Amino acid sequence: MTVTANLTRHLLRVCAPLAVCTVAALAAGCVDLKETPITGITSDYYATSAGFNAAVNASYEGLRTFYAQERGFTMTVFGTDEYTRGADGSFKYFNDYTTQLNGDASYVRDAWGDFYRAINTTNTVISRAPSAKVSDALRTARVAEARFLRAVYYFNLVRIYGDVPLVVEETSSPSTESTRAPTADVYKQIIDDLQFAETNLPDVQTDYGRATRNAARHLLSLVYLTRGAAGDYALAADKAKLVINSGLFSLVPRYKDLFAFSNQKNAEVIWSVQFTADPLTTGPGNSGHLYFLMPYELLPGMVRDVANGRAFKRFRPTSWLLGLWDRTKDSRYADMFTNVWYANYAASIPKNANGTPKYNVGDTAIWMPGVEISAAERASHPYTIITPSQYTDAKFPSLNKFMDPNRLTVNDTRGSRNFMVMRLADTYLLAAEALVRDGNPAEAVQYVNVVRARAAKPGQAAAMAVTAADMTLDFVLDERARELTGEGMRWFDLTRTGKLIERVKLYNSAAAVAIQPFHVLRPIPNTQILLTSNAFPQNPGY
Repeated sequence: MTVTANLTRHLLRVCAPLAVCTVAALAAGCVDLKETPITGITSDYYATSAGFNAAVNASYEGLRTFYAQERGFTMTVFGTDEYTRGADGSFKYFNDYTTQLNGDASYVRDAWGDFYRAINTTNTVISRAPSAKVSDALRTARVAEARFLRAVYYFNLVRIYGDVPLVVEETSSPSTESTRAPTADVYKQIIDDLQFAETNLPDVQTDYGRATRNAARHLLSLVYLTRGAAGDYALAADKAKLVINSGLFSLVPRYKDLFAFSNQKNAEVIWSVQFTADPLTTGPGNSGHLYFLMPYELLPGMVRDVANGRAFKRFRPTSWLLGLWDRTKDSRYADMFTNVWYANYAASIPKNANGTPKYNVGDTAIWMPGVEISAAERASHPYTIITPSQYTDAKFPSLNKFMDPNRLTVNDTRGSRNFMVMRLADTYLLAAEALVRDGNPAEAVQYVNVVRARAAKPGQAAAMAVTAADMTLDFVLDERARELTGEGMRWFDLTRTGKLIERVKLYNSAAAVAIQPFHVLRPIPNTQILLTSNAFPQNPGY
């Protein structure tokens, strides 16, 4: 399914409710806000079957502004116990928690704006549904999709910013007034939307990528776990178990197969954001392949190519993360990190004293053994060896989960890989976390051990098993890092569990210097505050 075709994008630009443009209009002064459609498409188009479905499809577009983009990774991976700053990038203050992380930061501003734009699209779908010329069954299912997506957008907003404006009606006229709703009210709306989605969405969609019943259940589990009100942990466990026991999903046999480019629609995926190879419909594309790589092309024997990726060197794994796996038993480190590069450029291969190349194209050019090796032993090998003590902001093991061999050119930033937002291993770990936090470690351990058994190297499944005595919140967070590294969840994991400050201070030295308790929320965009006619408070600390 392509959920953001050009016609749909054009429709939303021409016929979108006026509030989408309120800030721009206010900034420009007195502006005539009367709409003059220039394409022959008016808001009445929503009442047609084609128009209604186009609006539903457009509701998915906001996902592509955050998931699999540098903005989303920066706001969820950076500044945690997993990742610190690499050599390049303009947003290092998200890791370092300096005063540049403020209401004028573009990612803070644009995430807010794009999520609310997407929410207005979902509200439009919901408000126009009664008049849409479609069957009652399709109408209900499409409204359930819109309410699921609205819940996704509001859940991200409330986790990032705290109290936020709660708008559930289509905006049809400009307004300069806005108020922040309490988080409790926002969570109530999110849960209401997801319960409706759970009841009315199908188990399987004909168009791959549309929301499903079990995507709503998975998200409900995470929402209950994050809200943490009385009884929520039991509800979170129950919803996760419904997904696990649905019979519709299973862990792929080997961890490395999960991220094979040819295996994107596998049995473990509950819901993913869709991208395509068509530049006209894929939007910005999945750009995750750029940010976690070290610049291998600067070392002998190597040149940049499609297979090894274009290294933006934004995010460097922390030493704590790299030491998290028992690599003698656990396959996941080797499966998700590249630590060997093979020569692809004869011109830069070092030469022996007699002028012959020390190795050939196709031979090892760079090796990161993950342990210390003496200088003498390193010198005995013809290729470059980089040990942990030699890692720098530009030399580190590279996360390969998002590699894209189908990019059109070596420098193309737009990838076509889908982005997994929900997968079954995550559901198992959500169930385990909910049970641990609900005081039931004996039941929690079975869900962790399912994930660890899949990760075990041959013959090591028994050695990978843990016991109920291991089931602490910190252990579950460690296991989430081992399983879900780089997948856009970590900042949310740490803020949800109240562990952000503690773990950043322990494991991310660059971030530890300035991080403060108020950093569990991002700042409110200053544009929102300045252009709201009533008082609109900033988050504490900013």
